Amino acid sequence: MNPERQHTIKQNSSSTVTLRALFLGVILIPLNAYWIIQLEMVWGGTYPSTITLLMPAVFSVSALISVNFLLALLWPQFAFNQGELLTVYIMLVVALALNGCDVLQTLVHLLGTGFWYATAENEWADLFHSYLPKWLTVEDKSILIGFFRGDSNFYQSEIIKSWILPLTIWLGFISVLLFVMICINVIMRRQWIEKEKLAYPVIQLPLAITAGGGVTGFFSNRILWMGFAIAAMINLINGFSYLYPQIPSLPVKHHNIGQYFTERPWNAIGWMPVSFYPFAIGLGFLIPLDLCFSCWFFYLFWKVERVMGVITGWQSIPGFPFPGQQMSGVWIGLFGFAMWTSRHHLKNVFVRIFLKKEDADASSEPMKYRTAILGIILGLSIITFFSVKVGMSAWVALVFFGIYFALSTTIAKIRAELGPPVQNLLGSGPDYILTTFLGTKRFKPGDLATMSLFYWFNAEAYRSHPMPHQLEAFKLASLTGMSNKKVVLAMMLAVVVGSLAAFWAVLQFGYKFGSEVRFGGPARWFAWASFQRLGWWLSYPSGPDYNGIGFTGIGFVFTISLLYLRTRLFWWPFHPVGYALSYWWAMNLIWFPLLLSSVIKWTILKYAGLRGLRKAVPFFFGLILGDYLIGGTWSLLGMALERQMYAFWV
Repeated sequence: MNPERQHTIKQNSSSTVTLRALFLGVILIPLNAYWIIQLEMVWGGTYPSTITLLMPAVFSVSALISVNFLLALLWPQFAFNQGELLTVYIMLVVALALNGCDVLQTLVHLLGTGFWYATAENEWADLFHSYLPKWLTVEDKSILIGFFRGDSNFYQSEIIKSWILPLTIWLGFISVLLFVMICINVIMRRQWIEKEKLAYPVIQLPLAITAGGGVTGFFSNRILWMGFAIAAMINLINGFSYLYPQIPSLPVKHHNIGQYFTERPWNAIGWMPVSFYPFAIGLGFLIPLDLCFSCWFFYLFWKVERVMGVITGWQSIPGFPFPGQQMSGVWIGLFGFAMWTSRHHLKNVFVRIFLKKEDADASSEPMKYRTAILGIILGLSIITFFSVKVGMSAWVALVFFGIYFALSTTIAKIRAELGPPVQNLLGSGPDYILTTFLGTKRFKPGDLATMSLFYWFNAEAYRSHPMPHQLEAFKLASLTGMSNKKVVLAMMLAVVVGSLAAFWAVLQFGYKFGSEVRFGGPARWFAWASFQRLGWWLSYPSGPDYNGIGFTGIGFVFTISLLYLRTRLFWWPFHPVGYALSYWWAMNLIWFPLLLSSVIKWTILKYAGLRGLRKAVPFFFGLILGDYLIGGTWSLLGMALERQMYAFWV
């Protein structure tokens, strides 16, 4: 590239949030919603929303970078700068987090599932139909039959009219919910970005590939292309092997070694897959070594705990080892520790608010602290009012969302500090905590029914949660000089467009393929499980679960003990987040890649030091990109040909 063009591109490389970037994000969000919902609900082979670094967003930005290379060569004055590319990335990840199988996919199913699956045997109609507001659900089975059975057309006036009111109301609720999250992130932003200087591992790759508009020397790194070539070759070979079985495949996916443990007590180990996902090895290399080690160590620890449960006879206790309750204790401890370490910052925030003192750096904040606090108060008031109108008691709504936002804040902090490749918190939501500590007898039927309608953002382990992406967006803005105020605008625009896109895609595919036929994925099961649980709650009211409370306490004490030892012993390798993440589904699939990552990283640090570690990072970037770009291409090809293709994940 000649010097004149380089100078033009350099002038155009400032990081700004522009109107064309917002417009491009609005265009790409429905396309990505269409893509992810096909992957997770139609084909069911790849579930990208269960990974913290969202593949469709990385793929889309990489495609824009390819276009940017051409623009830089032919019309450099029109080339995208880093801020524009990151604006698109931020909008996509916020929207995709909502589009995931644990969030809006489940919400759409929830609106009709309680009515569609009601039978004389389960007595759902008598138990809770009167507690499900008609203005918030769809009860007409003549409307629902197309969604659950398929072979129908969503674009009919009667069908659209039946869905439009509840979905519009839910859209308002979603917008308020995520605005409160933004306000909380605004309060904590400076502490976790500027004071504690957390690592934010998840954004390392998007930040690196968009530097200089993507036309800098990043892609000229040979080590990067070595990693890319390995992951790409694995995907190409396995993709062709999927199409032509006579071609041998490379066994990178999970192989269950638990099948070899058949004798008691070792058969308590259960499912224990070994896999070699390239992207998981790459993501594992980017996270702190102690977390990487803790994830696979505590995964094995859980297996040992199950074996010991059989040996001691504790396995016969219903619910042992109470993983959900233990996880609740872990996250309560992590939230308390996060607030304790931020106490001076929070004190300063409230002093400035009540004494009306403005900070010299207040202009760089997304909004004034006073505005953020008012936003939280107003948002919680709207959410509480909404919950009461649905049927929940005011005190239950306040406690429920107090726990939810505390948990969300903790997830955002952990993602910023440690950046785990997956996040699984099953059994740690406010509905589980409240019913464990108070029992279901303490709540009226309307409370329990409303908790069930809120299952779409508490369903399965918070694998796809928007709040961490918001905090990471503020970090990207801080590193690149983007306007935080404009970033807030971009995120709220993404919330509205992303929600509408998810509603449209889920309903269109639902009426075409049928949720019970070849559409639905995990979301259909989550919606059914919510009402199945509600029926059980109402049929068999229970008191507090004292065993569960005890194991919650064990999880809390265990967490505080580990955190205390980490502050006293610099060499202490165990992190409680690894314990919290290591029990559930996703860690089964990536524990071995994380073991490999930790061994490789430890070896490089020992023999090559930090300098060698920095030189190795591009190789692991390449592993992620190769898996994401070639794996994503296979999925797009499958959509075009309307057939199942090789899935790089799961």
